[in-house]
Amino acid sequence: MKLNKMAANFAILIATIIWASTFIAIKKSSVGVDAVALVCYRFALASVIMGMILLFLRKKPWQHLKEGLILGLLLFTSYVTQAIAIYYMMLVNAGFIAGLFVIFVPIISFFCGREKLRWNILAAIILAGIGLWSITGGIGSFQWGDLLMLFSSVMFAAHIVYADLVVKKCDIWVLNFQQFLVATLAGFFGILLFKLPFAVASLDVIWWILYLAIFANVLCYIIQLSVQKIISPTVFAIALSLEPIFIAIFAWTIGGEKIIIANIAGGLMIVVAIIFAQSFRKDEMVQVG
Repeated sequence: MKLNKMAANFAILIATIIWASTFIAIKKSSVGVDAVALVCYRFALASVIMGMILLFLRKKPWQHLKEGLILGLLLFTSYVTQAIAIYYMMLVNAGFIAGLFVIFVPIISFFCGREKLRWNILAAIILAGIGLWSITGGIGSFQWGDLLMLFSSVMFAAHIVYADLVVKKCDIWVLNFQQFLVATLAGFFGILLFKLPFAVASLDVIWWILYLAIFANVLCYIIQLSVQKIISPTVFAIALSLEPIFIAIFAWTIGGEKIIIANIAGGLMIVVAIIFAQSFRKDEMVQVG
């Protein structure tokens, strides 16, 4: 049964809320599991589920391995640095800085010779810079978590640019399984290499890991696949711009963080920058995973 446009719009809104909620899930898990282990376990479970889906769809899981390997390493890098950053910073700031990947996508595409820097991107860069300055207090006040989250945002943008490049010639279901598996293995070897703990401190953390894998990775991915040919790029852009706002709401309510005027002002500038960056784009960003 095909989704109608209204149902598709609602579905992508639900996916956006789930994606936003992952920040509070990671923050809540930070007291009970190492960041690398969290990413490893999260993608291990997602890999198993995606593998079962591939069996059901009768797809060959080992085709175009090179593309899956590169995507998986980019995915692992972006999620590990994001998880570590969330451990060290306010969720409100984390959400707004993470949302900057929307602006980094056309910038990376420009340096790869795939896209021109239009006026809206330049305006978005200026707005985002002012917003980032406001929420962090300037370069001199940049914290370790701020830098890591900014790096994560760049890596996530690179992941999207590369996914957009290969998704037209590769099976997207297979790519997703492969990148989840690569992220799992990268996490496992990272734990061994740096002698990090495998331990999970409590049942609550296990529930958060299950939530991240089943809902944030697998369910949201299926939703996106189901609606990407139905919703317009404008709707998708609105969804992207809402994610940092939902993260802020979760931070102020469930997370118990204080409302700071500078964060609100800077965050709103970043949201406007995200909308500007997505304006006048002819294509829709491809998110894989």
